[in-house]
Amino acid sequence: MSDIPVTTGDAPLQIRFIVPPAFHEVPVFGTEEQVVEALWEMVCEVLASRSEEDRASWAMMLAELIPPMAEAGVIHAGMCLVDVDGRPSTASITASVCPLVGTDYEGAVDFLLTRLARSRPEAEVTAVELPAGRAVAVIDAVATAVDDGSTPLDGLAVPLVDGVLTTSVIQVHLPLPNESQLLSLELSTPCPEDWELYSELFAGVVRSIHLEFADLPTVSEPLYDTVDEEVAERVKAAFG
Repeated sequence: MSDIPVTTGDAPLQIRFIVPPAFHEVPVFGTEEQVVEALWEMVCEVLASRSEEDRASWAMMLAELIPPMAEAGVIHAGMCLVDVDGRPSTASITASVCPLVGTDYEGAVDFLLTRLARSRPEAEVTAVELPAGRAVAVIDAVATAVDDGSTPLDGLAVPLVDGVLTTSVIQVHLPLPNESQLLSLELSTPCPEDWELYSELFAGVVRSIHLEFADLPTVSEPLYDTVDEEVAERVKAAFG
């Protein structure tokens, strides 16, 4: 279970959510040496059965993502590489915190609904009710050109169409009760055959979000461990 302190002014806020154990944490914080060491250990664990070359390719790919993640306010990142029906599959989960700008807390969800629907017309943008509060969910597909036609994902269930990699994405944006920040959780996978599985796992992650101010009693047990069926069904309907 991730337990992340976020400090704003005199009101430190703890953010908790449960990530499935198949997702290995990608190091985001620490010195360059600490990050490199932790990243290599994680890659060796996840890709224990793969070649040294494969592990190096994955490590390099992930290392390139860490600086932009830090700049984007990412507070947690995790990736998985699992076997689904006898074939390898991968997905990632990130959580980030950024300032809540352009609106006040009370109108934040409606503001985000309007802004995201306009800026991402191809995406499905809806309001969802979570145990931690009202939030905005975004379901989308992101296309990325792959110049040389190969990626560290070779060998996975990752189809390239005319040199383009399509990644399925679901995001949940939750205004935080400190009224000045926005928590965003995202799951992405380039493996379309496994979208239903990952979307259901992600529904469980966002259902498990628990927020508390530091001066309140600490909750040691997970509060929510059920899948948000409404979100999961919406994702299934969008991606099959």
